[in-house]
Amino acid sequence: MGGSRPSWENYLRVEFVGKAIDPKPTLRQRFVLDAGAGTSRFVHDEFSAESQVLQVDVARNGRIDVACSVTNLPFRVLAFRVLQHVPAETEALEEILRVTKAGGQILVAVANRNSWTMLGVRLDNPKWRKRIPYPFYRLYRREELETKLRETGFVPIRIWSAIFLPEAINRLPVAASRALIKLGVALDRVAQQIPFIRDMGTNWVALGVKS
Repeated sequence: MGGSRPSWENYLRVEFVGKAIDPKPTLRQRFVLDAGAGTSRFVHDEFSAESQVLQVDVARNGRIDVACSVTNLPFRVLAFRVLQHVPAETEALEEILRVTKAGGQILVAVANRNSWTMLGVRLDNPKWRKRIPYPFYRLYRREELETKLRETGFVPIRIWSAIFLPEAINRLPVAASRALIKLGVALDRVAQQIPFIRDMGTNWVALGVKS
């Protein structure tokens, strides 16, 4: 502190953060939620060099990112086509469960093994597998996804299959991409009414709640 009077922020840094968090940069958190941030810059100055800091408080001011009550944080967890690329899926779901409040909802989308695109067969083809830019790729059946959610601590509210339109449609003219999106939505609605077809979408989508 170079002989200057110790500030309140320095006190917090020493007495609270310094005793709780290992100072090694490799162990710092990539994302920090400052609940009840107020008007102080302490957390931002302490963590922003190595982390992304999100500041929330019940009162709005120039430093607050989200105005909300700390007892009712307005965040939901969405994991679209992520778990299928994570070898340690159980650990990933457990971490999602840990940061989700009781009664909080998650939305998960994973690749469907029973897809009309024959993903289950094509994935075993070495030539086709080389085209996938991910070192790990898992396919799910509906019951597998439901069981995994229940075993982790989430109660599945609804699970349905859906068509996945690739990001490549963004390279099309705007009118064409909008038309494809409308067509995809319409086809999904029709498919949901047909018992056999409704389970053959490219993805399973699950809405679950923390029990």
